[in-house]
Order: sequence, then C-alpha cells, then structure tokens
Amino acid sequence: MFEQERPTKNPTQILENAYKKALSEIDKDKGESFLNSLNSKAREWIRIIATNSEDHKAVVTALTTSLTKKIETPDQDIRQHKVELPRGYSGRTLDTLYVTPFFKKHFRRIAMKEAGWLTRSIEQPHPFTLDFPGKIRNKQVKQAFLQILNDVEEAKADPNIYLESLFILLIKEIAGTQALIMREPVLPTKITIGKTIGLLKSHFFQKYKSAGAARLPVIAIYSLYETMMKELSRFQNKKLRLSGHISADVRAGGVGDIEVVDEKGEFFEAVEIKHNRPISEEMMWDAYEKFKNTPIKRYYLLTTAEPYVEQGEESNVKRATRQIRTEHGCEVIINGIVLSMKYCLRLVGNPEEFIRNYTDNLKKELSMGTEIKEEHVKAWLEILAVGKAALGDEK
Repeated sequence: MFEQERPTKNPTQILENAYKKALSEIDKDKGESFLNSLNSKAREWIRIIATNSEDHKAVVTALTTSLTKKIETPDQDIRQHKVELPRGYSGRTLDTLYVTPFFKKHFRRIAMKEAGWLTRSIEQPHPFTLDFPGKIRNKQVKQAFLQILNDVEEAKADPNIYLESLFILLIKEIAGTQALIMREPVLPTKITIGKTIGLLKSHFFQKYKSAGAARLPVIAIYSLYETMMKELSRFQNKKLRLSGHISADVRAGGVGDIEVVDEKGEFFEAVEIKHNRPISEEMMWDAYEKFKNTPIKRYYLLTTAEPYVEQGEESNVKRATRQIRTEHGCEVIINGIVLSMKYCLRLVGNPEEFIRNYTDNLKKELSMGTEIKEEHVKAWLEILAVGKAALGDEK
C-alpha cells in the first residue's frame, strides 16, 4: 500500500474529502487503479465489507468511524473504541455526531438510524483486536473488519486509502441499486386473482440469502390498501401509514404494521403481520394492549404460517375475539396472509394496479434502506418478467 500526506482535518472534512476522492477515482477508471494499489489481502477485506454492507450496516459504520478517528488523531489506537478502555475514545460519540449523519447524506440505504454502537455486536466493552468477542454473524465480515483495523495499527497501513477504497466500493454498490430502482418492470396485463396470488407466494416464500423477507407481506398488504382506498367509500378521507415510513415519536404510539387513520388522526383500522408464527391467544391479548385505548374499529392479525391458528388454540382465540369485541367494540379478524390477499383482491377493480403499487413500494423501500434488499427486488422483477409461479387457483 502507498501512503499520502494529508493534513489533519475535522471529522466532517475527512469524510467529505474521502467521498470526493472516491468520486474522482470512479470518474477516472471506475476506481480500479486505486483499488489495485491495495495488496491482495487488504483488497479482499474491504471488498467483503462493501459487498455485505446492507446486512452489516453497523460494521460499515464502525469501520468508517474508526478510520476517520485514525486520520483525525493518528496517535489514537482506534481499536480502543470506548472511553472505559485503556487510552480509549468514544466511537459512539464520533459516529452519532459525524459518521451516521454523513451516511444519511451520501449512503442512505446503509445508514444506521442513530449509531452503529447501539448494536450489540459492536458495543461490547472489548477492544477491536483480532480476538474481539462481539457476535458479528458473518464470520468473514467480522474477520475483515478486525484485520483492517489490525493492519492500520500494527502494520501502519494508511487509513485514508482504506476509507477512500471503502467509499469507492459503496458508491459502486449504490449505483447498481439505483439502476435496479430505475429499471422499468414488465407488468402483466389482464391477470387473474389466482395468478396474482401465485406471483406473490413465489416472492414471499423463496429462500433468500439476505434477511428482510418477513417485510414482503407487509409491503404487499400496504399496496393492497393503497389500491382499495382509491376505490372503496369506506376509506373516504382516511390516511394510510406504513411502519418504517413515519417518525419515531409517532411510531411509539403505533398499533400495527399498517395503520389507517381518520381526519383527526385517530386509528380507524390496522393490520399486524406475523411471519411463520401461527396466531395464539397470547398474540390476541398482546395486540389488544396496543389498541385498547383507541377508538379503532377493525384490527387484522395476519400470519404467513399455515395453518394460521396455533394448534390447540382455536377455541381460545375465538373466545378472545368475542371478549375483545364485547369490551372494546373492535372487530379483530385473524387470518392467513394468502387468504386475506385473495379477499382484498376481490374488492379491487384492477389487480394490475396493485402489482404496480407493490413494485413501486419495493423499490421505495430499497432506496430508503429498510429491510428490503436488492435481492428481494431483483427476485420480484424476475418473477414478473418470466411469469414464474403464476399458478394459483383461478378463483
């Protein structure tokens, strides 16, 4: 690796300068010559971090914070990331004040909500040495992260080169995602409800390498509501809300994954979706705790599990439904996600509009950096393009 003389700057300047350098190198030759200045091991470490950035946002944040601190304060051992460690510093403070805001500006999709140090795998009161015990679930990512910091501290590798290389790779990753978001989908025409359900089941239940598939049914039901609310008088003057798209102070009083509110902002209807967990009596009462002090009229408790009611809980669930209706007045409806989607699709005049809404919302979620990953959007676009699993019944 080669070293460059750079004047010490404040964290914001360090981050912005590294970002500008990365853009410059990408314009020159897609960053290839710069990346090739790293030795093969270093190049592989930084590649592992970048290619796993969506699933390991906290690691990317911690690495960026550590490298920034080393550039700002060269004498600091950046492995000592907590003030209670010997000659330590507060990585969390630097992250919260500078790094996470920088990521929200330039790399929103992989930005933490507050700070990487709020993640259990990172906040461990141990230095980031090669024997760091934090449970980063991808062992390759963990080793790459620790090896880079070890390289900087023990082999005196240039932290500027690592930081700029990381940004080159992240910019290229985001460019690929942006191209995916802009890609025009192949939308079906004159599609039946049965085939629509077949497309959705194929999307929900295939195996993904990335986490986040549990959110797919949530986006689907939200998209159905968007379609229904344009057509059904029941939803006149009502507003739709999706968890993850509203501020934390509003979510603190939320009642479900999807919420419909009236003109006064009071809850009218809500949906809570469970993934691979059949409905039990306990879930019923947990849901009731969320909405019992609201004037909500209808509450859907749905699940991707089949059967959708836990074995042996059928009578208890029915009894809880009746008791909640008597005490509160709210109608609690429990169902499987597929059966509910079939019912909702029968209420809309055009399933094709729902498919467009679902596609657009998946892309929006990807751009916002929620649980939806590139893999999920690519899978859906491929399903649309080839008509994969467009089976289902024709009812």
